[in-house]
Amino acid sequence: MKNFISISIVSILILFGCQDSNQIEEIKPSDQDQIKAELIFAPLISYKANPDLNFASHNRRGNMVERPIKFSSEGTIYYVPGTGDCTGNFQAVIEGSGKGSHMGNITVELGYCTDGENLLSFVMGAVTASNGDQIFVVLTDAGVDPEKGPYQDYMILDGTGRFTGATGSYTLYGVIDYVNGVWSHEGGGVISY
Repeated sequence: MKNFISISIVSILILFGCQDSNQIEEIKPSDQDQIKAELIFAPLISYKANPDLNFASHNRRGNMVERPIKFSSEGTIYYVPGTGDCTGNFQAVIEGSGKGSHMGNITVELGYCTDGENLLSFVMGAVTASNGDQIFVVLTDAGVDPEKGPYQDYMILDGTGRFTGATGSYTLYGVIDYVNGVWSHEGGGVISY
């Protein structure tokens, strides 16, 4: 999970209750076959979130400018035994890389807790630019657009470096193949920083 746990937003640590990734044993692919991928995907088809985002408002800066933002990324999704608030369940780990306008080369690190049928936490994480600046995001909606296919809507909560106090939202379209543990998305929206 690289530096996912080192993200400075305390709420992520509280929501996920993760420990250092070296202390969590990854589920091997043969074990992962026993996890019913269709049941894990089902909650994301109708996912709606209404997070309380007041914790990020203290970082807002004046003179923020709204700009279009685009992303193209791909990566892996796998499951590890849950810890902390997720004990007895599975922690989904979503990692990948790609490109983002205003960010250049990016890495993507998200996670959530699931019991195999339901999401037990928000889907949250970070998109990190090659210089280390980050935006912190939460999934707010997911479903299937009749014309464009599966989508995921994200809200930008805050950031680090030049993205400190960032706000915005974006929509990604693409595939999440839970059986093979891979995903690929493209899309865009707006960011203010």
